[in-house]
Amino acid sequence: MASLTCLVPFALLSVAACIQQAHAWSTQEETVEEESEQQEELDAQRWQLGYEQWQRQCVTHERSAGISTRIARGEAAEPGQFPYQVALLLQLNNGSLRQCGGALITLQFVLTAGHCLTNAAGGKLFLGATTYANATAAEATFEMSRRNFNVYPDYLGFGGYHDLALIRLPHEVTPSERVQPIALARQFMQQPLLQGQLVITSGWGATTDELNATARTPDQVDGLQYASVKVLEQQRCICLFLPGLVNARRHICTDGEGGRGACQGDSGGPLVYRWHNVSYLIGITSFGSANGCEVDAPTVYTRITAYLEWIMDEAGIVDSQQSTVDSQLNAINA
Repeated sequence: MASLTCLVPFALLSVAACIQQAHAWSTQEETVEEESEQQEELDAQRWQLGYEQWQRQCVTHERSAGISTRIARGEAAEPGQFPYQVALLLQLNNGSLRQCGGALITLQFVLTAGHCLTNAAGGKLFLGATTYANATAAEATFEMSRRNFNVYPDYLGFGGYHDLALIRLPHEVTPSERVQPIALARQFMQQPLLQGQLVITSGWGATTDELNATARTPDQVDGLQYASVKVLEQQRCICLFLPGLVNARRHICTDGEGGRGACQGDSGGPLVYRWHNVSYLIGITSFGSANGCEVDAPTVYTRITAYLEWIMDEAGIVDSQQSTVDSQLNAINA
């Protein structure tokens, strides 16, 4: 299973190369076949070199097995404590339900994980509540269909690369003490600033590994939980997972010390950094260790600064508007 995870991207590249050269097979079959074999050998050599380099860099680090979309050992949130937190109850094409989180970034757009929307036909979105998927407790509830979904174009439908998506609400939500958009991370909020800092992750996911292994209906989900976690040194995070799963530019990791961190059902939820009394969205929950939520393993998030241009373009945010959001939040928190 581990080797398959590592090799999937290269297999896809090889297939793409064959498709592009297919027109030449009828007249140059032997040449194309030879070139294809050479390309496969070259791809294998490149992967082996990358794997060996990863081994050399990671020799001092213990490794985690696989990945799992996965707040364990957190604290209960108070109403209005995280006014940007969104609950998603998604209906899949096969009729089953999927639990995810999200972050309100404007009055009409929510940011979540791409894998949350994979095979989703629609669902419901809840704002302003600490109880999961409860229309009575929520300040605003929206019905969603595929036409509301905008998955990052390079997301393949699986794995943690480019694991990001936007949901457009049918109309703007009315802001209140319990419903407010969060400011997007600024470009200077990169790894050197964030490493070792305490940040906040939140969601309605499983609170223990025992619950993680149990299918739960929406009314069995605990109230909104949050945990303070530290931003992990990037090379250590890369080394704790299989090669190729974590990308230094596109991912941000938290340490999972004491078993605290995201768990099953927290996918798509926010990772937040407080800077000058303003909350900034720096990550979206993507995946964690397949060994469980309470094993002191990192949680991996999609790094917002790597996708700022796409997010702002698709959500119609101009920099002056973002600055206005920053100013408004500063005033609220003054």
